[in-house]
Amino acid sequence: MSDRDPRKRIGSADLPENVRSLVPGAHASDRQQRADESGCHGDGEGGPKLSAAALLVELALERYRFGCTPEGEAFGVPKTSGHVVRMLRGSRTSLRAELARLYRQKTSRVAPQQALADAMLTLEGEAQDSEPEPVHLRIAEAGGALWLDLGDADETVIRVDSQGWQPTASAPVLFRRTALTAAMPAPIAGTMDELWTLLNVMIEDRPLVLGWLVAALAAPDIPHPIAALFGEQGTGKSTASRLLTELVDPSTVPLRKPPRDMDSWVTAASGSWVVGIDNLSAVQDWLSDTLCRAVTGDGDVRRQLYTDSGLSVFAFRRVLLLNGIDLGGLRGDLSERLLTIHLEPISDQNRRTEHALTRAWQEAKPRLLGALLAEIAETLATIPYVRLESSPRMADFATILAALDTIHGTHGLARYAQQATDLAADSLASDPFIIAMTTIDEPFEGTSAALLATVPTPDGRPPRGWPASARAVTSILRRNAPALRKQGWTVEDSLDNRGKTAIWHLRKPVPDQPEKAREDVCQSAMSAPRRDSRQTDRNTDHLRSTPPTESTCVVCHTRMIISEPGQTAHPGCMPDDDQPAAVPAEVDRSNAVGDGRPS
Repeated sequence: MSDRDPRKRIGSADLPENVRSLVPGAHASDRQQRADESGCHGDGEGGPKLSAAALLVELALERYRFGCTPEGEAFGVPKTSGHVVRMLRGSRTSLRAELARLYRQKTSRVAPQQALADAMLTLEGEAQDSEPEPVHLRIAEAGGALWLDLGDADETVIRVDSQGWQPTASAPVLFRRTALTAAMPAPIAGTMDELWTLLNVMIEDRPLVLGWLVAALAAPDIPHPIAALFGEQGTGKSTASRLLTELVDPSTVPLRKPPRDMDSWVTAASGSWVVGIDNLSAVQDWLSDTLCRAVTGDGDVRRQLYTDSGLSVFAFRRVLLLNGIDLGGLRGDLSERLLTIHLEPISDQNRRTEHALTRAWQEAKPRLLGALLAEIAETLATIPYVRLESSPRMADFATILAALDTIHGTHGLARYAQQATDLAADSLASDPFIIAMTTIDEPFEGTSAALLATVPTPDGRPPRGWPASARAVTSILRRNAPALRKQGWTVEDSLDNRGKTAIWHLRKPVPDQPEKAREDVCQSAMSAPRRDSRQTDRNTDHLRSTPPTESTCVVCHTRMIISEPGQTAHPGCMPDDDQPAAVPAEVDRSNAVGDGRPS
């Protein structure tokens, strides 16, 4: 084409219509330009041309089955391997990104953004025509078994039941992955004893750590206690938190900074099954409520961006872990959901370098995961034999602890019950009004306003946090009533004759009442059969031959009443030799990856 050619100098699109008709090829050039902009493509055989959006939809329908979650989020599932979904919208793991890649492979062109947007809207409509299906993150339960997504490129799933575990390439459930999802190692046979060589957890708290790990994968549909790692400076709280998180739900960011508001919390919690919060120094009221809702599975509703009335539903149950030196005063509802784990100081002689610890951890992870899966299988086999006579707030988790106590002969449930009582006392000590109220010796019966007038103010002036109205007193009493009852207080409310005003009935605890409550929980752990009962000599001839005296239980370290000479522990903390133990079927704790079944 010469320099004098008008198409070269100004372009045919800029020519007047009467001139363009005289220029050879002008209209053909225009058609090609419009085809480039719209992404139109022929079928290669002279057939009708498809727009880029239509081609994207065609590519998607050929390769994916479409559906939506109960919350209305659309997803696609590959027809060749149908258990890991691709959400239609999102980051590099979304279907939008995969379709853009497929379009580039087929046409050697980049998909226009508008065409991608039009295709996604069309596919969302296709997805909404289907019945909602739940989509799980990392772990799911279906068909009498657990299904664990390893998060690897091969989309391997581990099936776990009471007989053992085994890897499989398919699952009857759907999983989703996020930018935070990292791959788990292929599990092999091992023992959980190796974990204690890498973590400096106090011996008394090791059954609680094992219970938290087992519950995280064995029971996805129950409330999980919040593991709170405490220790002085230099005890490796962040390292221990990271290792525990990586064992059950590896993440590209295993620990996150404390959220500053609800939006940052939703962002942090929605992308992984286990949420670790690092270096938490204080728990504000909104965060306390948020953590409690994440334990129970409650949700939240937010307005969708760029809409006036569109709503987004955030409903998720998570396994939580946090660490800190001291969280200060905690509200009663949060303290009831806490599982405190204490770390021992690390001497300079025993402290490892980060490199050495990381190398040892990477070598141990496959064995630890295999050992944990074997623990889960044996726990599932033991739970049907467990009966709790007295259930704490987190009764499902207490059942798992009781099963593990049965398997290993430990006292995790008694330790957990003791912690619950201690945390309840700590939560009461953080409220100035409750502290002042406990100084009243006489039983109280009256309204919240009368109680506010009765309780003396410290130093004659209300401190910070002191209720300013009767309504605030009612709120304080109802929030702290469970913790007060755990300490032996009588806390009841009823309506007056007109049915409008609450009348409170308060009475200080009867001596030994908190200890009696702990004994009931400790006794419940013995309702399940023990496998390795220890023989003890009891001389029942001298039962009650001496006046009752008090002592400290050597097992759960709480106060007890001596009922027979030589007694050193609560009856519920020691095995009952008079009742034969019905031993459930043994489960091989060293399952091989080949079949995952007991030999």
